[in-house]
Amino acid sequence: MSTPNNPAQRPGGPAAPDRFASRAVDLGALKEASEQRQRAAERTREEAASGQKIPRSAVVTAESFEQDLVVRSTQVAVILLLGSPRAEGCDEMSAEFTRLAEAQDENGQPVQWVFREVNVDTTPEIAQALQVQQVPTVLALAAGRPLTNFEGVQPAEQIGQFVDAVVRTVEGRLPGLPESDGDAGNGDGDAAGTASTDGASDADPRFDAAAELLEEGDYRGAVSVYDRIISESASDEENGAETAAEARSARVTALLLERTADGNADEIDELLLAGEREQAFDTLIEQIRTTAGDERTAARDRLLEIFAMYDAGDPGVIDARTRMASALF
Repeated sequence: MSTPNNPAQRPGGPAAPDRFASRAVDLGALKEASEQRQRAAERTREEAASGQKIPRSAVVTAESFEQDLVVRSTQVAVILLLGSPRAEGCDEMSAEFTRLAEAQDENGQPVQWVFREVNVDTTPEIAQALQVQQVPTVLALAAGRPLTNFEGVQPAEQIGQFVDAVVRTVEGRLPGLPESDGDAGNGDGDAAGTASTDGASDADPRFDAAAELLEEGDYRGAVSVYDRIISESASDEENGAETAAEARSARVTALLLERTADGNADEIDELLLAGEREQAFDTLIEQIRTTAGDERTAARDRLLEIFAMYDAGDPGVIDARTRMASALF
């Protein structure tokens, strides 16, 4: 039995899974992030106008894939179970995820995640698109991208821990379901209004400007915008730290897109784009430790180049610098 890639076990929360994220990252899709947000906003307005409650658990089809997974994950976390009635334990896991998802309406708090399920027998194209290799597979999504995953049957206790860790990771980072989703899902009016307002204010014009530059392929211009956001955030005592952190993360993505604009992303680029920074560090440090000559020098120079992309005080960078020094000397 596989053990969940439990986000709670990692200091930094869930990381993108090696297999899903590193192979599924598409540079073209990243450049279309701005367009995706616009589509998501339009769908959200349509849902708000309809006044219908969004299901806390549902089966995904090829027709509902974009709305129920990609768009929905820009609002709240989506936990997806890819299973089959023929596979032992899938029905039990589905029932537990469904119970937990629907229980959110009972505590009067905003809904923070939804459960979606794919039957790989009837919709194999979705399983193929996600490169599923084992049934059941559970994948958590946020902002249209993978957060973490696990394979194999897990007991109810582990499922609950997995859900809790995903919720903690996305808390405060997604706008929430449309305000009209229902009094049942979003608690009192103030809570619902807060979620909606935060989602609207998420469209910080500075970030929108950077996103437009990314879409146009002006990566250097986007980096300049993010640099300005980081600088201006220093005077914002209330939200400055969070805004700066978001800008630093986006800045790294812009630099990576600039580097890989020709479509020739190597293993290290893919790891970084997938959010697997520590694994990228480990890979290069191991190359320094086990190679010599030009190959060793290239690994060192690449590592220094990556360090320069991040804040010098980043604990992960400081740790990697220390390990690089040990490998070199």
